[in-house]
Amino acid sequence: MSRGDPEAFVDSAAGRLIRPYAVAGGRTAPNEDFHLVTYVVATGRALGDLGPDHDDILSLCDRPISVAEVSALSGLPLAVTKILLSDLLGWRAIDTRAPVPVFERARPSTDLLEKVLDALYKL
Repeated sequence: MSRGDPEAFVDSAAGRLIRPYAVAGGRTAPNEDFHLVTYVVATGRALGDLGPDHDDILSLCDRPISVAEVSALSGLPLAVTKILLSDLLGWRAIDTRAPVPVFERARPSTDLLEKVLDALYKL
């Protein structure tokens, strides 16, 4: 059973053989704050043997991808995904981009909104 072989940790009948708390090293919270829509992307920094779960997540981050997508595609619970992403961020293997809050986006002018409202009333 090779440590780098993800199939070694999956049984066709039983499913995943390693429990989520073991994957996270017994940790219950990440060191960094990740939102579901935070984007993560690999930096390309060369690291040693990370283990199969860190490797799987890092391979998903070869393009910008949200934390929610990483969790879904890796098959890991969100809490565990955030812990592993936190490790990768600490090792500078990934970069993050926080979601842009709605109130920071450009808002339409009041004049435009009034014109739309007037047009709706005319319908």
